[in-house]
Amino acid sequence: MAPLITSLVMGVVGSAFAATDAEIDAFFHPYAKGFPTAPGVKEGVVIDKTNADQFKDVLAPQVYNQIKAGNTSIRVGKNYSDPAPAAYIAASKKTAAQAKVAFGQGKIEGYAGGMPFPYEPSASDPNAAEKLVWNNRYGLEVPDDINVDPFVWEYRDGNTGKINRTVTFGPGALSNTQFRTINAPVNLPGSDEFYNYINLVVKSPQDLKDTAVLFKRRADSSRDDDGQLYLGFQRRARRLSTAATTDPFLGSNVMIEEFRGFNGKVSDFTWKYLGTKNILVPYYSHNDAKLRDDYKTADWRYPAWGGKGSCWVEAPWSLRKVYVVDMVPKRADHPVGHRTLYFEAESFFGALSEVYDRKGEFWKLWMLGVGHSSGQLPAAAKKGRWTWDSASAIDVQANQCTTLNFRVSLDPIPVSVYTIEYIRSRQ
Repeated sequence: MAPLITSLVMGVVGSAFAATDAEIDAFFHPYAKGFPTAPGVKEGVVIDKTNADQFKDVLAPQVYNQIKAGNTSIRVGKNYSDPAPAAYIAASKKTAAQAKVAFGQGKIEGYAGGMPFPYEPSASDPNAAEKLVWNNRYGLEVPDDINVDPFVWEYRDGNTGKINRTVTFGPGALSNTQFRTINAPVNLPGSDEFYNYINLVVKSPQDLKDTAVLFKRRADSSRDDDGQLYLGFQRRARRLSTAATTDPFLGSNVMIEEFRGFNGKVSDFTWKYLGTKNILVPYYSHNDAKLRDDYKTADWRYPAWGGKGSCWVEAPWSLRKVYVVDMVPKRADHPVGHRTLYFEAESFFGALSEVYDRKGEFWKLWMLGVGHSSGQLPAAAKKGRWTWDSASAIDVQANQCTTLNFRVSLDPIPVSVYTIEYIRSRQ
């Protein structure tokens, strides 16, 4: 077979995989037969530098290194489950039978909702990693709509924990506009081209007030996404370049590309599947976390922060099944050498991300604290979804961290929020 023909055939090997309904149901219920276990890992155990070696096999390498260095300790908590709803699973079964992907090119055809590849990855499948990334992209991390308000970012000194700057957003809005299975369908101009929208508007401090980022994710990942930065003091918007998505967002330790663990274009990276493991990640009920009194609202208190630099959420970690992938940028001027991502099997959130620079040296650790529905606001709890509860990006080279504090609603969001006109109207 000619090389070109071989390439084209291999480019769509993910199409119409014959997974049975039973296999798909099992994939969506990874804890149906019980949660993972490991020697010594039980509720209430505290892991610190004195016993880190005992638990090395159930810790991500850079989490282990941080604990071993004495920079933090973590407490094992109760394990919880929030499986995907029936409508989402049904949509996934339909998609699994017809999805076609040109791997490495960022194009997916035949998508009908849910996850494109709702079955266990195979180490012999050269496209296993990219399939997992597509599952994350179309997963329920955004259960159709998310409103985070207030959404508080704290820029901290990595040694003392001193907060050098606080940026508060409201709204922090995200919506999927296609293939919705939880909230009602919406009609947004251009939603046939864009399937996910993000709008972050700064409330404070005054020098950034009304600055906003409006980000539209294309269904065709081979094309550049549409990003606009609105500068409130100028009352004008400018287009975000591809390179701008890898700049520090508003001076924080987070890139736009790192929102949700990974927010880039699938086709901009080379992907490798590193295996499936059981490791400790910050999955917990909000009610089990230590809560702080500052920034509290009438119905919400944020989790507290501790450890070195106050960069670590003071909430329990639990042993979860994760899929591990490594990603290498194709762009020669990209600041990242490679990232290792950990997708939790039930929620498919990017729970952890270990970032290395172009010299291969460890640069940043991203940790997403994911809250079980039992601890969320009543309206959100009714939807039975895992929800963002806390996050931190630790830059070990700059000795800084950014801690993110969430108050989440999952109610439908008016589509007018995702326009520059809406942002201007708030001024």
